[in-house]
Amino acid sequence: MSTPSSAATPVLPPPDDPIVADLVARHDADPERRWTETDVAALGYDPSTVRRAFRRHFGVTFLRYTRQARVGRAFQHLARTHRVIDAQLTAGFESASGFRDAFARLLGVAPQDLVRTHSPLRADWIDTPLGPMVAVASATQLHLLEFADRKALPRELQRLAKDGGGAPALGTTDAIAQVRDELTAYFAGRGAHFATPFAMAGTPFTRSVWRALRDIPAGETRSYLDIARAIGRPTATRAVARANGANQIAIVIPCHRVIGADGSLTGYGGGLWRKQRLIAVEAAYAPAGPALDLGL
Repeated sequence: MSTPSSAATPVLPPPDDPIVADLVARHDADPERRWTETDVAALGYDPSTVRRAFRRHFGVTFLRYTRQARVGRAFQHLARTHRVIDAQLTAGFESASGFRDAFARLLGVAPQDLVRTHSPLRADWIDTPLGPMVAVASATQLHLLEFADRKALPRELQRLAKDGGGAPALGTTDAIAQVRDELTAYFAGRGAHFATPFAMAGTPFTRSVWRALRDIPAGETRSYLDIARAIGRPTATRAVARANGANQIAIVIPCHRVIGADGSLTGYGGGLWRKQRLIAVEAAYAPAGPALDLGL
């Protein structure tokens, strides 16, 4: 993969909307604050305008953005201490039931289930410029890497729990530490190479599609038909699309590099706004040539 000439330059610009930039800065300065729309209005902002601006930039409203960050802090605190009540209070949840519900909506399991399990898998939280991700790995292999707000995440975690002998325990492994470092480099413009070992579940056909996705160079895209031809199944474009959607190791297996035959963006579990930005990130890694017009 090509290496950008400016290795230390982030490939994602900061929010260009002054409202978004201001509220993100305020949240970062006081991450434990529990925001309401009344608070937003008190700053002179129209709450509906703020909702639209945050959805456009982050795919979620400002209030959900802050709640997600609170769950992330709880997740990380639980991983360190395994004390549910401490994690609840650290994240600013006043009620145990509200904390359990927030966790269950995000991960499909209650927080205590992630503390008491004896599963060989570990789950950790990774913050990225495109929102937090959840990584699940054994000691040596990555099994899941998904954006935390992906709707399919609870179902995917439940399937892993069923196949792996229980919900993953909170914590980290060498595989998670490696992919965390690789994601940091990727978003900082230092490289788009992912060498973290990962588990390839699925049918032989599905695995062949995922291998073909890994063969797409960063900065380039392919259509479903291109992938079908690459694996020697030119009439299997719908099956290729299903296999693409079944990928649960985002970015590392780059299903975001598949677009419509007409050049349009197609469905992406992490949201089309992320797909657009991931392709924009990878433009920095592409050989010199015509730039893609992504409407950014």
